[in-house]
Formats: sequence, structure tokens, C-alpha cells
Amino acid sequence: MRFTGGSVTEEKRRNGKSFNPKHWRICLSFTYDEEQEDGSTKKKRKRVTRIVEGTKTHAYEERDKLIAELDGKGETLDEVVQQQKEQEKVDNMTLTKLIELWDAARRTASKASERTLTEDRNRLRHVERHLGNVPVKDITIQMVEQTYAAIRKETGLSGTSMNQIHTLLKNVFEKGIDYDYIYRNPCTRVTAPRRDKPNRRALTAEEGTTLLAAVDESEAEAFKSLDEKEARRAYREKLGIAKERHFMRGLHDISCIMAVRIGLATGQRRGEVFALTWGDVDLDEGTIHVGHNVTYQDVVKTPKTDSGVRTIAIDPTTVEHLSMWKDRQADELAKIRVKQTDETPVCCSSTGGRIRIDNFSHWWGIWRKEHGFDGLKFHELRHTQATLLLANGVDVKTVQTRLGHASASITLDWYAHAIPQNDHAAAEMLGNLLNSKQEEDEPKDPQENAAQTQEESFRLLPHENLPKVTAKSRQKARRGHTKTGQLVQLVS
Repeated sequence: MRFTGGSVTEEKRRNGKSFNPKHWRICLSFTYDEEQEDGSTKKKRKRVTRIVEGTKTHAYEERDKLIAELDGKGETLDEVVQQQKEQEKVDNMTLTKLIELWDAARRTASKASERTLTEDRNRLRHVERHLGNVPVKDITIQMVEQTYAAIRKETGLSGTSMNQIHTLLKNVFEKGIDYDYIYRNPCTRVTAPRRDKPNRRALTAEEGTTLLAAVDESEAEAFKSLDEKEARRAYREKLGIAKERHFMRGLHDISCIMAVRIGLATGQRRGEVFALTWGDVDLDEGTIHVGHNVTYQDVVKTPKTDSGVRTIAIDPTTVEHLSMWKDRQADELAKIRVKQTDETPVCCSSTGGRIRIDNFSHWWGIWRKEHGFDGLKFHELRHTQATLLLANGVDVKTVQTRLGHASASITLDWYAHAIPQNDHAAAEMLGNLLNSKQEEDEPKDPQENAAQTQEESFRLLPHENLPKVTAKSRQKARRGHTKTGQLVQLVS
């Protein structure tokens, strides 16, 4: 190859502004001989371009290095052409294309569910509307920040949703670094949007009592309904018209009611409640072992942290209801030829299996509305547990252990809600404390003070009436004269 010419020009943004640092486009022209089929050669011209960052002087230095490499001293023509293609590939790699590559890699790894993959892809579409057609190498920190502001203004997404978008976009750029499309991640220096604190409430003690009463009433009605159904079936069996059954229709409702009772009594997560089996429940000791969690996709997993695996106590009333339910469940499952074992879910379906989370959510939405708790989230039972225990003097470490938190700060920051009654009680206690202190500091009766002063005058000697301490008196004190010795010690 023979070098024929080259140039260095500044590469600017679409709006005409310079990059920071500046980008320089190096264009080099070469001629080479291309061998033809008949053995002859033909002169060809090849243009090579590269983009470098830095000062103009640095760009010229890089140009000279490139000329030296290409002018018969380094790379072959094939390597030059390949580099040119790779550079064109980098120049044409838009954010949308990179997101597609990232999504394909995640799906190949199979580390996330289909639902999660779809949700994440939909979240990134907000970013694609603004930066989708922009080459990845041209995306800057300022562009990302401006995009976040525009998305927040257009959609009104919460801080938590924006934080999720930021995390996903950061992962996309990291994949671009792995594929050599970019050299640095613009999201690393972008301040992540602050996550919103969940707007969840905690029930008061009165509301908790009302909810538990509704659970008791629903439980009694569900058992009564089940008894009536069984009575009608017994009558049909007597007539010989009863059909063979493979499920118990009433078990689902009773199990859902039991789930609410357990959630209110223990503060377990919804997935933890539905992952419980009878092997996890020790009715004799009055404890429940939490070691698994059911996801929304009906997948049983272990807790994310070691602190999530725990054994918590349950109150005698809950033990009594669970004991009754265990016996009744065993009898009803036997009617459909299903044997109750330690692996049987505490909250079982109509066939004795595990209840799907979405099925419970449907039942929960109807039940809470019927009983005056419309809008109550199941997770708020967990907030109620923490708040009521802390408000009634239970130490934070015990509450932390019951909830399965890794640190006490999570318990206090996210689950401990202020109770107005406690605030009034605190104000009253402080007022009483200050008033009692003021009473202690008030002057006493003058006659009483005079008597006290006179008493102290007899007990304390004025400084001028004290005998003079001399070397001789000190010697006497050392010889055992008690009175003088005591005096010397006092004034020394």
C-alpha cells in the first residue's frame, strides 16, 4: 500500500456542539494493487477513517502512527478493511440495537422469568423514545440526565420506577462495554433517581382487632358452608346420584382466611405464608419455621438473606385455630383420596396443592372490600406487626428477628410507623418530667432554710477559725494525735 493523503477534522454533535473531550475524525487514503483473475493487477484506492478523543495535537499524532502502521509496516489490507468494518459497526450501533442485544443475552442466560424480562423491556422503552436512534458512542452524561427529566415530566413515574430504569440502562451500557461499542458507561456518573418510600400504612390496635374479628367471622361462615355442602353431598350419595369428585370446593376459601390470620399474627410476607407446609409448623411448641418463599410465578425459592430463615413464635389463639384447621384439612383431603403429610401446604388449594398467588390476590381484593378494608395490602399486615410490637415495648432486635430483616435499621426505617396516641403520651410524659424537676428546684420555706443554715454553721468551721498548721503540728499528727491529724488532712 502507498499513502496518498490524509486529514484531521473535528467530529461534532448533531446540534453542532463539540464533544467533551473533543472527537477527531482521521481520514487516510491509500492505493494498492488488487490481483485480478487473469493474473494482472489493478490499482485500487482505499479510505480508512478512525475517531479519536483528545486534543488536535493528539489527533495528528494518532494520524502519523496510523500512517506508519498502514504504509507497509504493520497491518495488511485485510486487517485494515476489517477494522474499518468494525468502526462502521460501532458508528451504526444505536441504543435500541444495543438494548436488543442485551435483552437477547439475558434471555439466553435464562436467569430471569419471562414476566420480568417483558417488564424490564417495557421500562426501557421510555428511554428509547428519546435516545433510541442515537449512536451509543455519542450518548453523554448530560443526555442521560435530560432524558430522565423528560420521562419524569411526561409520564409522572415515581422515583422507584425511575431508579429501576436507571439500573437497567446502566446494565445495557455495561453490555456495550463488553461488546467494545463504548469505552465508558455514561450512567456511572449520573446520580441515580431516589427511590420513593412505599406509601404503606400500619393498622392501629383497634383496626387490627376489627380485622381479626372479621377473620373469625369469615372462618366460621366458611366452615359452616363446607358442612352444608357435605350434608347435601351425603344426601346425594344416599340417593346414589353423587358424582365422583377430585376436589373440595370449600378448601380454597378457608385456606385464604387462614393466610390472613397467619399474616396478621406473624408478620410474614405473602409468599412466605403460602410456602408454609405442616412440617414447618410445630403446634406443640407454638412455632413456625420460615425457610421458603413463593414468587408470583409460583416458584418456590429460599430467602434472599440468611436472616430470612427464622423460627418465630405464634400466640395460643392462632395455635388453636391452626390445630383445628389441620385436623379438618386432613379429613377433607381424605375424601378426595389425598393424604395429608408434612409436605402438604398449610394454605392448600381445592385439590390439596399450593395456592397460586394471583388466585389469592383475586380473593383478597373481594374479601377486604366486603369487610370494610378496601385498599388494604397484605404486606401492610407486616407493617402492623412491627409498629404495634415496637409501640408496646418489644425490643427492636426481637421485631427484627420476627420479620427476618438483615439489620434493625430496615425495621425502624421502613416498618415502624408513628402512632398518634404514643405521640400524645410522649408529650404528657415530658411535661410531667419537666414539671417535677421544676418543683424540685423551687425555693423552700424561709424558716426551713434558716434552720438548715444554722445547722450547717455548727457543722462547718469558718476558714479564719481554723488553727494554723505548722511543722510542729504535722509532727504531732504523725505521732498519732488524731484530732490534729484529721485537721491537717482537711486543710492540706
